[in-house]
Amino acid sequence: MDEPGARYEIRYTWTAPAWLALALAVLIGVGFVPGAEPPGNDHIELIFTPYVVLVLPAAALRRTAVHIGPRGITLGGLLIFRRPEFLPWPEIVSVTFWDGMRGPGRFRHSELEVRHRRGVPPPQPATSPALRELDAYLSTHVDPAFVESFRGTKGSTRSMALCKVDPGRLERAVRAFAPQVHVFGDVGRP
Repeated sequence: MDEPGARYEIRYTWTAPAWLALALAVLIGVGFVPGAEPPGNDHIELIFTPYVVLVLPAAALRRTAVHIGPRGITLGGLLIFRRPEFLPWPEIVSVTFWDGMRGPGRFRHSELEVRHRRGVPPPQPATSPALRELDAYLSTHVDPAFVESFRGTKGSTRSMALCKVDPGRLERAVRAFAPQVHVFGDVGRP
């Protein structure tokens, strides 16, 4: 990413949830060793099988989760049957990355959201008096052009729990290809 115009790919890899899935796979395997479990017990460890089957191949194959290039952003999918979603730069309004792995909490996860206009009808003026009042209030506190740029957008989100994301590289890639796109969240923080 050091040279201008370089692409940035975020891949699924061996993060803490992936190591947990590997440990659960070992637990499931040990449950089927003859004599490891008393006769008549059900294999309760099999409830973890969907998690293991989903996470281990993604971490081992290092599939692309997000690709940022000169034409736009491609959001891949953890599941094989989920088609990648390509969003061209002219349709993208903002990129937001939350690094929940740093924050407190038991079930932390990171997330990447791309706000865009793809498949969204053009925004209509507010018809409700309450919405017009809200717009008037926002215009006194926030730049109206900024508010207007987000009107009528929708978000495409991907979990980054199985990825190692470099927020600085992510911000540099977005700025290199589309300086007009807003960046929010933990993007740009070391």
